[in-house]
Amino acid sequence: MSPRLVAVLLAGVACGCPTRSDGPSAGAPAEPSPTMIPTPAPHDPNLAPAPASIVFADRTSAAYLLLLPADMAAPTRDDLVALVRRAPTSVVDEHESALLVELITMEPVVDSRLQPSTHPRDLLGLHIELLDASASKAAIPAAMLEDPVATRSLRPAERATLAQPHRALVLRADYRNEKAVRGLRLLQRIVELLARERDALVHDPDTGETVGVGVFAERRLQAGLGNLADQIAVVPFADKRHGEPWVRLTTRGMRRFGSVDLELDGLPGDGKLLQQATWMLQGLAAVMVRMAEIDPSGFPVELDDDVVVTHADIVKAFPNGRGTVPRCSDCQGELSVRLVERPSEPHDPQDHVVARVVAPGRSSQAANYDQPAWVREALRALLGPLS
Repeated sequence: MSPRLVAVLLAGVACGCPTRSDGPSAGAPAEPSPTMIPTPAPHDPNLAPAPASIVFADRTSAAYLLLLPADMAAPTRDDLVALVRRAPTSVVDEHESALLVELITMEPVVDSRLQPSTHPRDLLGLHIELLDASASKAAIPAAMLEDPVATRSLRPAERATLAQPHRALVLRADYRNEKAVRGLRLLQRIVELLARERDALVHDPDTGETVGVGVFAERRLQAGLGNLADQIAVVPFADKRHGEPWVRLTTRGMRRFGSVDLELDGLPGDGKLLQQATWMLQGLAAVMVRMAEIDPSGFPVELDDDVVVTHADIVKAFPNGRGTVPRCSDCQGELSVRLVERPSEPHDPQDHVVARVVAPGRSSQAANYDQPAWVREALRALLGPLS
């Protein structure tokens, strides 16, 4: 197995218990106690590095692992092509079918410049591999399949199949972030069709979640990027920078968009404020995905300035009909932030950058900068006071 595949497979496996949003009212971690605002620890200016450019990837990949019975064979490319062509036009129209076949028949290439000129520039290939038993366990540890949060979307009948012997089938697409991340959308369609035919569960190594095909289909990335909140998880961790009882929230899943993951620390143990922080990260993630779309020249996009996230960005991160994110009538409804790459930690996605969300400009470098105080005021400006 190639080192690149191992990195993709294991990314996010050790990220802890993910907290995802199935709607604006269900995206924050469970409310911890106490809810009193604690006194922040003294700020150490050495912990706030100078702002530096955030570089988006000019090409990226995404992988899903299908849990197949141990005696089931891997599909060939011809099998996947036939599967696409059997799909009714109400599910896969003619245009999408042609693109799916094109991606399926593409062998991944190390250097996209070697790809035939007849292929779409944004689609770089599909990798198919059935892992043996030991590699399957390494890619999806038993603890991850037993985690009640990572598997909370499974129906009882689906959960019961986790105890049966299985092997993991890897479907990984390489692509560029173009045409509303078309490569990711096509990969998710292939995964859905195969999981439905094989009655397989789908594991996402970036977020750590395992879901049934019904939930996976509902969360597929929309053509208009209208459900970005369905594509990432927001994970709570202890805030080592500020100490107990402060917490931090970190996204998982931004790699598939060629973007860094985001982390907001200095959060008190208040469930309502954690909900606001989760909304903010989901809206900021939507902004980052749109910013990451590759420049027509082919050069990676660099971010070396502040980023603005608005209430409208948060709303756009959710599909229609999922409820509303409260809007404050007397607050700004927008927020400027600066992203600062932080040192990697053992639980981070492998070989992937995580950036802290801090105050804009050079404010976060000041010796008297108070991240928890800034967070409270920033979320108030964006979403209003806590009710």
